[in-house]
Amino acid sequence: MKRLACLLALSVATPAAADAIGAEPADHGSVTHIRKGVKEIDLGGIFVLSHDKAGDGEGTTQISSLGGLSFQYFISDNFSAGAMVLASYERVSATTHSSGFGGMAFGSLHVRLGLGAFLRPTLGAGMIVGSTSTEITPGMQVVSSRIAGLVRLALPFAYFPSRRIVLQAGPELDVEVGSVTPDGGEGQSFTSVTGGFGVSAGYVF
Repeated sequence: MKRLACLLALSVATPAAADAIGAEPADHGSVTHIRKGVKEIDLGGIFVLSHDKAGDGEGTTQISSLGGLSFQYFISDNFSAGAMVLASYERVSATTHSSGFGGMAFGSLHVRLGLGAFLRPTLGAGMIVGSTSTEITPGMQVVSSRIAGLVRLALPFAYFPSRRIVLQAGPELDVEVGSVTPDGGEGQSFTSVTGGFGVSAGYVF
């Protein structure tokens, strides 16, 4: 009788462990929480496209994108910290565009919503270094160095279609504060705020 009771207890307890991603996930089933020691690699970003036109004048198309490759490690259950390598591109007008590279550290809390879905409030901070190119006349350009600090606030939803794959999408706000310095000129400060919908896909191991 005691042996039968032990077997019943084990059969009830085992599925609870199988529903959580561990350091080496192998079992099938819905993800209910993510354990300490799990690692995740993600690729994604935010892309914003806008077009303005006033009256009969020529319209202006603006493009802004910021994304990259990230790695995060779960330092405790349902909480991760990580770093991201960033690449940015911004087209302000037909004659002005900027690009840059940088990095960011971030932390994320993973709040279970059910059925393999999580809400992931994220806060990050980093730096981007690059250049801005402005065409003064056809064939003549002025290139300025650009450096900015970056703060990211994001509230994405993450879904685990399997125990190894995670898909993520949600609102994101990126704030850049820095300066632009033309060659041989004085630097000018700037503030850039980009809001949009960030998307990414990741691998969990």
